[in-house]
Order: sequence, then C-alpha cells, then structure tokens
Amino acid sequence: MTDTPIPPPQNLCGKTAIVTGSSRGIGAGIAVGLARRGASVIINYVSPKSKGTAEGVLQSIRNNGGSALLIQADISSIEGIQHLVEESVKFSLSKKIDIVVHNAAFGDDCYLEDITPEFYYKQTNTNLKGPIFLTQAILPHLPSHGGRIVLVSSISARMAFASQTVYAATKAGCEALCRCWAAALGKKYGATVNCVNPGPVATEMYWESDPEFLKSMESIIDATPAAPRVGEVADIVPLVAFLCSEESHWTTGSVLNANGGMLLI
Repeated sequence: MTDTPIPPPQNLCGKTAIVTGSSRGIGAGIAVGLARRGASVIINYVSPKSKGTAEGVLQSIRNNGGSALLIQADISSIEGIQHLVEESVKFSLSKKIDIVVHNAAFGDDCYLEDITPEFYYKQTNTNLKGPIFLTQAILPHLPSHGGRIVLVSSISARMAFASQTVYAATKAGCEALCRCWAAALGKKYGATVNCVNPGPVATEMYWESDPEFLKSMESIIDATPAAPRVGEVADIVPLVAFLCSEESHWTTGSVLNANGGMLLI
C-alpha cells in the first residue's frame, strides 16, 4: 500500500497574496503552495516571454480548485508597481493585500572589474527598489492585523562569491529591510516581516549561473550538513507558507535559513 500525501493545512483561506517573479522556479512553487493552502494568489511576471510559463502556474492552481490571477508588471518601475497593486486590490474579495512575497530578482554574475552602471541598476532596481516601493504601495491595503511580508534572500548575502558583488549586496540589503520593516510596521500596521535564506536551489536561474561559480559550489554542496545535494523548490515553499500564516504571528524580523545548514560550513 502506498502512502497518501497529506494535504497542506487550509490556513490561508480568505487571504490575498502577491508573489513577485512567480512564473517559474521558487516563485512559481510559492504561488502554488500558497494557493493550496487557500490563498488567492497573484502570479506576477515581467516579460512576454515569461507569459507561457506563468499561464502554466495559473492553470496548475486552477486545476486544483485554487484562485489566482496573472498580472504582467515590472516591479523595477514605479508604474509597474502601481499597476500590480491596483489590479491585485481589484482581484481581492476583501480589497486587502494580506501577503506579499518578494521573490523576483536578477542574479547575473559579474566580477567587480566588469560591473557597469547598467548591470548595477538592472539588479538593484529589481532586487531592492522593487521590494521597497512595492511594500510602500501595499501599506494602505494591508489588513488591520495579520499582514505578512516575506523577502527571499540568499546565502550570497553571507558567503563570499567573487562574481556576485552586486547580487550579494542586494540580498544582504533584503535582510536589512526585513529588520527595519519588522520594527516599523508591527505596531503601526499589525504586520510581520521575515526573510527566507535559501542556498542553491535546482531552478533555471541557478543552472544558468556562471560556470566558474557552479564549479566553486560543488565542494560546498557536498559538505552541506543536511544532505550533500542542491536544494529543491519543495524545500523552500513550506517555510515561506509558515511565515505567511497565523502560526508565525510571534515571528518577525527573522531570517529563516532554508539552505540545509550551508552557512555553517
């Protein structure tokens, strides 16, 4: 007899969640995971070339009886953020945004000698400007209690990778935003703010990394305390879902490591 998978708890029913960069990879997994727990999910993608994969995420949610909306919006621009928030509020039955997961990120590798202003702004506009101004824009639409903001960081925020000057700085910045916002938004808005710090996860973004970086990761992956492997999207989703739920109400300003203990190496 085979074991029947235990369905996730329906602890997000009635909630509306924005998941940025959710057409593929970790973001897609988070969108599906929150929908399985009862949330109505906004699937966000940037470019027309991502529309097909985003529609696949939408269909997956609807096939399982969930509620979701597809919104093309570039969170690196103020106009894109405004469009995302306006359409999300229209979609929400309560006209509130209960959950925001800041997952969208550019993670291209570049050595210090080769960084251009264009490269710098491409990453910082999405990885830092986007979360800052999207969070600002949703503040009037948070519920009076129980709002949840989650930022997706990276082990790059705390480990030394020579080709990740800008990316590492933006991810360290996300962890700083988490602490600042937890202090600022708790009493005033009744919201918690937390961060999830994944290690390498088997997504397209990871496998598209610089070959030298991938080579440098092999010994680190082999030494990972939990298991000698790359992480999976399924390793990350339940932790994000927990931080989005009422069960996490006494957790704020925290960084939850989802990297198999890699930062202990």
